[in-house]
Order: sequence, then C-alpha cells, then structure tokens
Amino acid sequence: MKISTILIDDEARSRQNLKQLLDEYCPNIEIVAEAGSATEALALIIKHQPDLIFLDIEMGEFSGFDLLKMLHAPQTFELIFVTAFDRYGIQAVKACALDYLLKPINIMELCSAVNKASGQIGPKKENERLRELMANIDRKEEEQRIAVPLADKIEFIPVAKILRLEAEGNYTHFYLDEGKHHLVCRTLKEYQELLEGHQFVRTHQSHLINFKKITAYVKKDGGYISMEDGSTVPISRQKKDEVLSRILR
Repeated sequence: MKISTILIDDEARSRQNLKQLLDEYCPNIEIVAEAGSATEALALIIKHQPDLIFLDIEMGEFSGFDLLKMLHAPQTFELIFVTAFDRYGIQAVKACALDYLLKPINIMELCSAVNKASGQIGPKKENERLRELMANIDRKEEEQRIAVPLADKIEFIPVAKILRLEAEGNYTHFYLDEGKHHLVCRTLKEYQELLEGHQFVRTHQSHLINFKKITAYVKKDGGYISMEDGSTVPISRQKKDEVLSRILR
C-alpha cells in the first residue's frame, strides 16, 4: 500500500534530501506534494488529505505548530517531526507525534519512522495523538531543548543543563548538570552547528563547552578551562584567542 505523503520544510535543500532518502529507502512512500511554508502547506493538506506528513517545526514566519493550529477540523494523518530544536516544550509533545527525526537524517531512524507509519495508517479516523499534540502546543513553554538520540529513546535536554561535549571518533559525550552523562552516535561537529548561537565555544578539536558553566580560566600549562563539575578542558593554540574573546566579554 502506498502512503500518500506531504513534505513540509522551508529549506528546499532539506526537502530534496528527505525526498531522495525516501525514494531510495522507503518505496511505499508516495510524495504527493511539497510545501515551503505553513500557509502553502495548509492548502495542500486540505487538497490531498495525506496519510503522512513530515513537518519541520522552525519555519520562518509560521512554525510547524502554527500550521497545526490552522487545521481546525479533526485530522487523520500521521505526523513525523523533522527538526533538532524547539521552543515549545517538546517534552509535552513527544508522546503525541508518531516519531521525531533529527537533522541530519539518519537512514535507519527514517526507515523505522516510516515502518511505524505503515503500522498506524488504515481506515481514515481522527488521530487522537495529534489531537492531544495540538492541545499541548499552547501549554507552558519550557526552555529550549536539544533532541539527543540514545539507544532506546530520544531525550530532550535543556541546552542550559549541558556543561560540555567531548568527541570520541564519530561519537559525542554529553556531560550535564548533576553528573549526568550520555554517549551519542553523532559527531561533535554536528552538535557545534546545532548549538551555534548559544552559549557554547569550541576550545579544542575534541571539546565544546558551555561558557556559562566555566569556573576558572587557568593560564599555566598553556591554558585550560575549569568547569562546574570539576573537570578541566584544554584550549588549543589555534582556538585560544577566540575562546578568550568569548569568555572574557
């Protein structure tokens, strides 16, 4: 059975990348339309009544959640978010969406999400999870979080709770407040890009730190950073000027 699908993302490159992955790895997906904005998507959803929607949350003037608010009638489609951040309390949302994919998209996670959709799609009836999601949108906003894929779940971690990140090959160690630690199958470079614009600075090829969690800059031994958890982080010669300009503002 073909699953009629609409891709909604304001970045054409992201839509094209997702389309290529679906064409190659998910032959049961039939893309009936694409939209680059919430207003464009609204008309396409009404026209096509799709089985499945891939929806980006952050989309310029109107977010993916704004789009869901525009859909007043009970909806029957399944919903997969494709994003990394949110500012809308995703902890209240995550139990309601069918799945949640992070950019850059992991092929195995994509196939798993599509398989979930295949198991849910049947005779058209109201999607109760989606109804609950739409009710959650206007509830109390939590601080911004980053979605972190772990072995058995996706955890939504407040950015403010991250002390530092450390690379280990294609993996990244997350060191958090209260001594918590996660090892994630993503590169440090990917998380540097996601955290750009926040209170993070790359001190070394293998280290990204939250400069609001620094307790001291120690000048000896070439210079290093002490963090709130008692750990120390080296500063490479190439990064020293940038690091000092950020933390000494």
